[in-house]
Amino acid sequence: MTKKQITYKIFNSKLLLAKGYTQKVLDKVIEDIINIPFENREKSLAQFAINAIYESQFCHQEDFDALYKMGWTQKDVFDVIEHTGTIFRNSRILEAYWVKE
Repeated sequence: MTKKQITYKIFNSKLLLAKGYTQKVLDKVIEDIINIPFENREKSLAQFAINAIYESQFCHQEDFDALYKMGWTQKDVFDVIEHTGTIFRNSRILEAYWVKE
């Protein structure tokens, strides 16, 4: 892990720890998003959002349809993709402004 990645992890970890998550939970989620402490319905949406941002070429209509069958609306799905993208974008902006040694 690079110094930059460690800094992001520390920043995000502090934020989530302040929201009541434990370090053990965070470590498990970093290991695999499937470990996120959500109900299955929410976990499926979170996994899809991560995939949509990082591997969008593998997102297909049937993936959207599966979420819709769980009760998510199109707005819900696109809102979570937008939110995930915003987090990703903001981390890239922080990276761009990172003070280099």
